[in-house]
Amino acid sequence: MKKGFLSGQPDSAYTHWAIIGLFVMMAVGALSFAQAFFIPVVFAVLLALILSPIRRFLGRMGIGPGIAAGIIMTAFCLSAVFTLFVISNSLSTILSDEPQIMNKLQQRINEMTGVLDPVREAGKQLEKMQGSPDAPERVVVREEGIFSLWAETTPYVAGQVMLIVVLATFLIASGDMFYEKLVQVMPNLASKRNSVRIAREMEHQLSRYFLTITAINLVLGFVVGMAMWVLGMPDPVFFGVAAFALNYIPYVGSIVGIFFAFMMGIVTYDNIWMSLAPPFAYWLINTIEGQFITPVAVGRRLKLNAVAVFLSLAFWAWLWSFVGMFLSTPMLIALAAFAERTPQLGWLNTFLEGRRPCTDEDTAIVQDVMDDSDACDLDDKDMDVPAEEEAEDPEKPGEDDDRVAPALS
Repeated sequence: MKKGFLSGQPDSAYTHWAIIGLFVMMAVGALSFAQAFFIPVVFAVLLALILSPIRRFLGRMGIGPGIAAGIIMTAFCLSAVFTLFVISNSLSTILSDEPQIMNKLQQRINEMTGVLDPVREAGKQLEKMQGSPDAPERVVVREEGIFSLWAETTPYVAGQVMLIVVLATFLIASGDMFYEKLVQVMPNLASKRNSVRIAREMEHQLSRYFLTITAINLVLGFVVGMAMWVLGMPDPVFFGVAAFALNYIPYVGSIVGIFFAFMMGIVTYDNIWMSLAPPFAYWLINTIEGQFITPVAVGRRLKLNAVAVFLSLAFWAWLWSFVGMFLSTPMLIALAAFAERTPQLGWLNTFLEGRRPCTDEDTAIVQDVMDDSDACDLDDKDMDVPAEEEAEDPEKPGEDDDRVAPALS
């Protein structure tokens, strides 16, 4: 067989990777072109996986999947509506005062920096020229107002939300039907067992992560709101709810919150140092949460490479805009759970997960080529146990070689 030019591999290997590359590009194109369909479907599937443990808990109390789905989705929708109600009221107030806020913000920035003086003088000169008899006739183009834009986008957004709610309700109400179908379509016993384990691992990690993050975000929002209230900021409830919602988006969410606190601080206070207090308080609270509370609460198994998290955020933001930013972390967690249980994707799991202990050979190589003499030297609390080294007891219930159904419970 003819060998490749660079690595001596058969040409069939290059054909194989070329087909994979074409498939990936076509998949990305399809996700972008049909995002109106894929966004609500992906959102609903992830939502059903995250809320499945609650459905199982209600099932152990004797509540059927259909009734449990109604209870769960009703509570979820009421929480979402309450959050949007609080944010929309505050946003409507801010938008109604937008001209005054922007003028005061411009004045405060000009007082602090003085960089807008040349721009203001140039504007005055243009106004004088336009007021002269020889000035050209002005043509004013009215931009589309925010309310007309809201009227155009509301039906589309409402349809997307309705599709998410209905599909998630059906998925939760179906119980373990997905796992049953997954077992039925797999060709052999090993594939059945592995597919169920992968699906359950994805469900477990997603639900654990998001339920934990939601609890942390609730506390974070309360603390941020209290801090803004103590500092005398207007509408501290809005700051708390915004901090709760924005913290689901890694990196970008905290930056947006700090920037907004900075702008409102400049508008609210006349003293420059007091205007810096709200963004500093927001940053300090987010730093404590991100560096100390979340890593401990989430645990070692859900630690992801920070670079992988940022790249996932950038990719899905480019592909699906704001919704993609919100979904980037759960999709990365699902991918990491899938790669962890798939031997062929062990290399991908190594890149996605956090730092893990090196072998003696890897440690020697890394410390030989790197300036950091502590490379690969991790404390026990920082060590992630590799998936292939996790001991699995073959005598556990539901893992007998002749039975797969108990794994669904």
